[in-house]
Amino acid sequence: MGAAVSPLRKSSKIPTLEAGAADLLLELSDEDVSISRIVELVRMSPSIAARLVATANSAWSRPVAPVTSIADACSRLGLNVVRTTSIALAIGQSFSPRRCPSFDAEKFWCTSIMASNLAADLAGHASVDANTARTAALLHNIGLLWLADSLPAETNESLVRAAGNPEITISQGLQDQCGSDRRHASLFLYENWNLPDKLKAGWEGEDHLGSLISRCEAMATDVFENLPLEEVSWNVEDPVLLQAYEKQVRALPRILQLSAAMF
Repeated sequence: MGAAVSPLRKSSKIPTLEAGAADLLLELSDEDVSISRIVELVRMSPSIAARLVATANSAWSRPVAPVTSIADACSRLGLNVVRTTSIALAIGQSFSPRRCPSFDAEKFWCTSIMASNLAADLAGHASVDANTARTAALLHNIGLLWLADSLPAETNESLVRAAGNPEITISQGLQDQCGSDRRHASLFLYENWNLPDKLKAGWEGEDHLGSLISRCEAMATDVFENLPLEEVSWNVEDPVLLQAYEKQVRALPRILQLSAAMF
C-alpha cells in the first residue's frame, strides 16, 4: 500500500462517506435485498433520495404523473437502476473533480455503469456472485475520481499526456505525476472506508472477479468509444461476450441520459 499514500502526503482532503453509506453499499450488494428494503435504506440518505426522486421525474424517466415519494421513485426507476445509482451516489458525492479539466465525468460514469451491467450479466460465465461483481465493477475506478478531486493539476497532466501519447497509459501517467496509480488509490480508499474485502478483489490479483472486471472495463470503454469489433481486445467469437456487449451498445443512449440526470 506504500504508493497509495502519496496523495495523502500532498493533500489533506481525504474523502469521508456520508453517515451510513458503507452499510448502504453493503446491503445494496446483497443479491437477496428486496425493493422494500432498498426504499428503507434510501430514506436514510436524504441526498440520494432527492436525486432518485428528481431522476424519476426527469426526461429520462418520462413519468405520466409527478413522482413524489421515494417508494414510487424506486418503483419507477427499477431495482437495478436504483441499486446501481444509489451505490454510485453514495460514493461519488464525496468527490468534486471539476478542477481537473481533462477528467471526463460523462465517460467515467457511463463506462462505470456499463462495466457494472456487464459484470452482472457475465458473472455466471465467470463463476462469481452477480451483485458482488456489479458493485466491484461500479467502484473499480474510484481511485481516479479521488485523484482528480484531490490532485487536479497532477491528474490533469497525466490524462493529457496519456491522450497525446499512446505509449503512455493513464496509470503510468498517474504514477509519474501523482505518485500513485488508480489501482493503489482505489485500494487506499477501500481500506480507509472499511469496505468489504470481497470488493477489493477487482484490483487484487488475477482471480475470477479481477479478470471479469478488467474485461468488463475494456468492453465498456469500447462501447463508449464506438470501437469497431475488429479492433477490440476481447474475444468477439464468444457469443456470451458478444451478446452482453451488444446489449450495452443498445443501452448506451439511455445510460448517457441517466448519467446526465444523476451526476
